[in-house]
Amino acid sequence: MTRLLIENLDKVGDNKEGELILKNLNSSMLRLLENCNHTYIFCVLFNLLRKYKDYPLMPKLPNLIIKCLLKLSKILEKLIDKLDIEKILLAIHEYLVVINHDNKTQNDEMGIRIVKTVTNELVKLKRDGIWESYRVIQCHNQPDNHIHRWIQIILKSL
Repeated sequence: MTRLLIENLDKVGDNKEGELILKNLNSSMLRLLENCNHTYIFCVLFNLLRKYKDYPLMPKLPNLIIKCLLKLSKILEKLIDKLDIEKILLAIHEYLVVINHDNKTQNDEMGIRIVKTVTNELVKLKRDGIWESYRVIQCHNQPDNHIHRWIQIILKSL
């Protein structure tokens, strides 16, 4: 992922070698998102987002992570039977716990939006069955201040 963020990579070389490198990196990343264990990919991306949400050395990394999560959320319907929703909800919860909700950064705002998007898709697909997976958050040592409420709102709107 960090290689995709190299400044002016697309301008390297006299014969557009940089463009080719960037296209190959993008293609490789898309193949990873499509073909790897999707539960692990969701969890890794949320954990990376938690770790690098305000990382000054790579300010564009959170945006790239969010783009990957958005790409996955668009195909969630195809993946739903293969996912370990408990692990994904736990990764989401652990991400939300590290955000200062009283003083959110722009990256926090974008992260919360993708969390709501993924949560919305999961709830739409699992409906009331989401509560069984949600139990893992209730057992966590940090209280949930958001996901439970969001699930209730989404279920009421269905």
